[in-house]
Amino acid sequence: RASDSMSAPAPAPAPPDDDFVDTCDGERVLSRAAARALADRLFYLGFLALPWLWVLNAWTFAPHARDARGPGRDARVAKRARESRALAIAAFAVVAAWAATFYFGGARVVGTRAWERWSATTRPL
Repeated sequence: RASDSMSAPAPAPAPPDDDFVDTCDGERVLSRAAARALADRLFYLGFLALPWLWVLNAWTFAPHARDARGPGRDARVAKRARESRALAIAAFAVVAAWAATFYFGGARVVGTRAWERWSATTRPL
């Protein structure tokens, strides 16, 4: 029959479940290679003054940060997730300390000249 030769090709076999990793939404939608690439990319881009990418990395791969063993887990992704979480906390602490120093100390801490240069409240409208 002519219609048999025009049938759709058979679907490609699905990769084994071990080739996918867990993410924060509980789905295994990222392949192991894609998860490693994404975790590495977010980790290194966080050093370009983008610490929110560390937060995103730690959140996306939170199951790995909690428990690096088991199905759907990858040791390299887990390492990047834990490192990203630690760096995000450290960056938050530094920014919070700087803001508190600037807010509570003001000109007494940074000096009057620096305060007038840095503070948006001393600029003429």
